[in-house]
Amino acid sequence: MSCCFYRRLKRFSVLILVILFLIVTLIGIESTKISRVIGETKKSFVEYNFENRFIAPFKASGKSMSLRIDNTTAAEGTFSLLASGRKQIDDGILLDVTNLIDYANEYKITLYVYHKSSKMQRFVVSSEIETKSGKENKLLCEKIIIPKSWKKLDASLNLTEEKGIKKVWLKVYVPTSTTNFYVDLFTLKVADKSHLIKFENFEDKNIAGFISQDKKCKLSISKEKAYQGTYSIKVQQTVKRQNTTVILPVKGTFEKGKSYSISFYMHQSILKSLNFAVGIRFLESGKNMREIVLGRVTIPKNKWTEVFASYTPSLDSKIKDFVIFIRPLSDISYYYIDNFTISDDGWYSAVPDLDLPSLREKYKNYFKIGVAVPYRALTNPVDVAFIKRHFNSITAENEMKPEALEPIEDNFNFSIADEYLNFCKKNNIAIRGHTLVWHQQTPNWFFENPQTGKKLTNSEKDKKILLERLKKYIQTVVSRYKGRIYAWDVVNEAIDENEPDGFRRSDWFNVLGPEYIEKAFIYAHQADPNAQLFYNDYSTENPVKREYIYKLIKSLREKGIPIHGVGLQCHISVSWPSVEEVEKTIKLFSSIPGIKIHVTEIDISVAKEYGKDIDEETKRYLLIQQARKLKDLFDVFKKYKNVVTSVSFWGLKDDYSWLQGDFPLLFDKDYQPKFAFWSLIDPSVVPEE
Repeated sequence: MSCCFYRRLKRFSVLILVILFLIVTLIGIESTKISRVIGETKKSFVEYNFENRFIAPFKASGKSMSLRIDNTTAAEGTFSLLASGRKQIDDGILLDVTNLIDYANEYKITLYVYHKSSKMQRFVVSSEIETKSGKENKLLCEKIIIPKSWKKLDASLNLTEEKGIKKVWLKVYVPTSTTNFYVDLFTLKVADKSHLIKFENFEDKNIAGFISQDKKCKLSISKEKAYQGTYSIKVQQTVKRQNTTVILPVKGTFEKGKSYSISFYMHQSILKSLNFAVGIRFLESGKNMREIVLGRVTIPKNKWTEVFASYTPSLDSKIKDFVIFIRPLSDISYYYIDNFTISDDGWYSAVPDLDLPSLREKYKNYFKIGVAVPYRALTNPVDVAFIKRHFNSITAENEMKPEALEPIEDNFNFSIADEYLNFCKKNNIAIRGHTLVWHQQTPNWFFENPQTGKKLTNSEKDKKILLERLKKYIQTVVSRYKGRIYAWDVVNEAIDENEPDGFRRSDWFNVLGPEYIEKAFIYAHQADPNAQLFYNDYSTENPVKREYIYKLIKSLREKGIPIHGVGLQCHISVSWPSVEEVEKTIKLFSSIPGIKIHVTEIDISVAKEYGKDIDEETKRYLLIQQARKLKDLFDVFKKYKNVVTSVSFWGLKDDYSWLQGDFPLLFDKDYQPKFAFWSLIDPSVVPEE
């Protein structure tokens, strides 16, 4: 009996071991499907790299298509997931994340994609969420990918507001064709909030380290206005014309080599609009205090407006004691600040894709492709690489205007302007000079009597003073850069269509009359006979203003005044003007014999009518409209390539633009190409809807 018992015990033990082995094996198999998981019941980090050669848990969404592990290409390692046999453009790869994520958290999704098609393709990441009330599809990410190059997609998944979730799927597909595609390094990660360095909404009634530059200026917590919540900071003068600059010391916050974003909201209810400058000050090499303006923004009356800027201390810099400043550029008795944030790159680093097709190469047989940049862009290696990739003409954004070059009479400062010239020479990039004569950003001393300090009048004596100043300034500046600056905006914005004769009543006009325009071109030509000289203006598509400009240019040419072209600024929006009006302008101006046309400052606003409340769906729609309009404009520019010889964008990327929060340029704040960029490279990849 005991022998029988032991035999049974032995068989039972073997059975137990077999069962345990199978359990361990199954667990092992399941664990190999996911390369790495950190977390408990709901995961905080999940990564699939396909090095274990498992397709699961990914599935094919199309009936005829198939998924397989492939070793011909990979973003990292040896293997990737190949989606082949697609018959429909929405056939793609599915991942059920229902049990992989915690619905109380926001997730960041990253993956790498690849295709061998001969053309660019648009990739999409979307979600399908099934709840008790039905199914809903959401676009999470879309990006245009060049052939035969692994590229990263970034998306966010936020289900914190969803109720009654039954199922959550993620889908990757290519809506521009049925080409095969590859996926690798697919990652889901709980959004890391560690990148947030400072956030102040002043709801704790604390000023949070902000101080006024003028200690007598009053800073207080106010309930009068708030972007969100109840409180904001109110900056208020205690006496008239008091400096209302606000500063925030951030000393050890900024680390060399890291990129930082600064954002906040502002409100003013006094002026129709008010310009502010945002920037940083720091101690350089332990002794010299230096200031850099990171951005300028216009704050309209009675509207909370977002302000954002970015800064990257260079790795080799010897700087410390950073201070952020917010400075009104006009006198104002009070204004408000709310929701102030400083953040570093966190989970996502802004990395430009230098494999993108080059704009300068694409249009080399048509015209120059230019960009206006601030000086800081020339000191940022990332910006420099981006500029060299896409542009063959540069305009200094503000650094070559009169207030920058001669802030005090007979005290010229060419140090920064010289650096622009040196940069362009080193990199074989042409440069446009902007601008010699303008009613803005020209120091007051130009129009003041040198003895009395009083404003100049139109007396013959005062006319002589101003003409001498005009001649000396233009000839000093232009002769310094003779043969190095290929084109100058000599006179800027001298036309006002609301005046009976069409001339803007500027300080120049009030003293000299329209004569100053002729003299400016004559003086510039004397200083550099080979430079192309332009009249530059905005709203040239306005029929009334267009006619005034046409008559001015035609008259100057007929008098023998050395003017060679017209600059169309082209600060426009998706809704105004029509492309047809732009073409009418080009057609009219090109009818003047010998006249060339430069598009000097193009940007296309998308959100003017929507303000801060624009949602992602509306924003996407407007960005598509922006792309379509830009493509149509470039078709016109190419049509008139014999007269249109340069097209310059007014800014490198959206956060560098003077139109803060209006998304007007080719690249977003992270250097990522928008639909507008792709409309100039391959319009077929831009969505129809």
